[in-house]
Amino acid sequence: MSIRKYIPYSCPSPILAMALLIGGLFPAIPAFATTEPPAVIFDTDMGSDCDDAGAMAVLHALADAGEVRILGVIFSSGRNRYGVGTCDAINTWYGRGDLPLGQYKGTDVGDPRDHYTKRIATDTKLFGHDIVNEAPDLVEVYKKILQDRPDHSVTIITVGHPHGLVHLMRDPRGADLVRAKVDRWVAMGTGGWNFQAVGMSAYCEELLKKWPTPFYMSPSGKKVKTGNRLLPKTPKNNPVREAYRLWKTALTDGRSSWDQIAVLSFLRPELFKIEHHGRIERKADGEVVWNAKIDNPKHHLVTPKISTKEMSNIIEELMSRPPKTPGSPGSSSPSKE
Repeated sequence: MSIRKYIPYSCPSPILAMALLIGGLFPAIPAFATTEPPAVIFDTDMGSDCDDAGAMAVLHALADAGEVRILGVIFSSGRNRYGVGTCDAINTWYGRGDLPLGQYKGTDVGDPRDHYTKRIATDTKLFGHDIVNEAPDLVEVYKKILQDRPDHSVTIITVGHPHGLVHLMRDPRGADLVRAKVDRWVAMGTGGWNFQAVGMSAYCEELLKKWPTPFYMSPSGKKVKTGNRLLPKTPKNNPVREAYRLWKTALTDGRSSWDQIAVLSFLRPELFKIEHHGRIERKADGEVVWNAKIDNPKHHLVTPKISTKEMSNIIEELMSRPPKTPGSPGSSSPSKE
């Protein structure tokens, strides 16, 4: 099995690379060790919590830094139609309002509670986006993105209910594209929410049994509070700031950072440790856990190896960076509280 084991995506200098090859320290420079950043599809249930918005902010900040290429965003909740509009608002804030967006068209999965997405999605004047509550079917968007990518070059990061991957695998063409194009799946999970709650239980076992690529699970983040130090100082028309302002007391007290850590577990591998022996499994009560006693070579558990404070500082800084793209709503807006 070919997995990257979270090697940073950087290329050695030509001189160093030649020395290593001549010296026989490595048989060859790996194909993925190039200046091309890793390519990611981000799959979210935006709306039931604000860390989804925080994770998108981290992802865009790393894209601005050249550490990742965002291929598209998938909104997985069928019971809250405005999450896709909030995704578009965040993409627009960072100067990527043309990113492909996919949406689940069913109503059997998703949290119907909406703390912030309708207010953000419908305020197209303030946030400058153009999608409110309607986007193409997620399976079709997944397929369209994947078909044009090199083999084994795409990472899918899910921070919500990943039932869209089941629908993708049930589609014959989608299943072929996953096997050919996807390098790995990174998921925020374990416990009873993302893989069990609000309709996901009907898909969980099928997904765990049939997903064909390496699978990295990131369960951490509850104690890592972010969004209350630097983010409040960003402009009022920052939709990430607005998501935290509307989600209970997140902008003043902070919120747990599960989803941001899932993103970083792939893109900042030096901050994490990986357990390779074990498997992700579903218990009789529906809880999803890591079982270190039984091995599935495709399954891996990723947890931070730095302190809670260090992780919090990294995430807060990334979430609060101004967009790099000139002309984006966030690159020139001066209004702050």
